[in-house]
Amino acid sequence: MQRFATRARAVVVLGRTVIAIAVGGAIAAGCGTDAVGVETCRTIETTRCEQAPRCPGVDLNVPLHRDSPKTDVEACIRFYRDACLHGLSTGDPGGPATQACVNAIKTKDCDIVLHPEHDMACLWLNPAPDAGVDAPVDATDAADSAPE
Repeated sequence: MQRFATRARAVVVLGRTVIAIAVGGAIAAGCGTDAVGVETCRTIETTRCEQAPRCPGVDLNVPLHRDSPKTDVEACIRFYRDACLHGLSTGDPGGPATQACVNAIKTKDCDIVLHPEHDMACLWLNPAPDAGVDAPVDATDAADSAPE
């Protein structure tokens, strides 16, 4: 009888170990990321944070930071360091395009600090339009739907 009890305990321990490994594996698999352009996002957002103080009307207190960073710029950079973990929905354009956008943010007016996606150097930040329900089917539809 004791042999049976020992064997039963071994099966229970083994079963628990297998379950723990399976759950651990599932959790580890869920932690992966397919994010694209994380560092590019961080580079663009860091540049925007650094340039924001020269722009009237840019409030670096948003998003609200409750701790006490040395500066609002540091809080901004820290916020986007995490926010950029999602990557870019537009894909990573590569180093030269990123550097051109950074240079534009640093040298042009405050409009590009607020909305870099509107500047020619940073147009790649705009996601490609979806061919949804409202998209014209052909050239005739496009002409019919053009504003007058």
